[in-house]
Amino acid sequence: MTQAKCGTYKITYYAKDKTGNTGSAERTVQVIDREQAGIVYLTFDDGPSTTITPHILDILKEENVKATFFILNYSESTEYLVKRIVNEGHTIAIHGYSHDYYTIYKSEDIYMNNLSQLREKIKASTGVDTTITRFPGGSSNEVSSYNPGIMTRLVKRVLDEGYRYFDWNVSSGDAGGTSTSEGVYQNVTGSLKHNRSNVVLMHDFSGNTKTLNALKDIINYCKRNGFVIDKITTSTPMITHRVAN
Repeated sequence: MTQAKCGTYKITYYAKDKTGNTGSAERTVQVIDREQAGIVYLTFDDGPSTTITPHILDILKEENVKATFFILNYSESTEYLVKRIVNEGHTIAIHGYSHDYYTIYKSEDIYMNNLSQLREKIKASTGVDTTITRFPGGSSNEVSSYNPGIMTRLVKRVLDEGYRYFDWNVSSGDAGGTSTSEGVYQNVTGSLKHNRSNVVLMHDFSGNTKTLNALKDIINYCKRNGFVIDKITTSTPMITHRVAN
């Protein structure tokens, strides 16, 4: 099969019915090189929440796009959302059993236990043994500075133990500094770039309506401007920050 060159093409379809009547229809299609187009990974931290996560999943389903959810520990009342994330084809990933900086970064062993606890729980709930993770605060965080060098040691250890970690290179600002859905939209769309992978940091914590209300417009912007939206997998090249501690 010959691979089509990138570009915009007009395709004409012809059909004939049993009586010999013919008809035609035209459709314009665009062939895009994934790398040249720019891939967008929509990622959501700190869920699942009953007020926001279900509605985000509804929008993703309606728009037929997949995303990545870096979740925290969950209860029986929100376990159905973890299962729904997996059942609808999204990537379930580990943010941590706990998000308490002053506990999880006390030692390497404490941090790794924070990962493995949630990893085992996700596996029990969904059957998925996920090794995709994101450090609370990102690998560049400075809140761990009470334990000098912990992040330098941890980024090596998580890789040595078979995990893949992802930071971000596009921030929605929805966890602080941005108070409106328009602000979230502008932060994301203004930072997307072609010719690279764009890992977008957003949150689905309870009450985060500004991201919920911006999401569909962000997706439509990506579609209109030739970006490819995808989910993170174990084969996705890691996007990481420069470690500050």
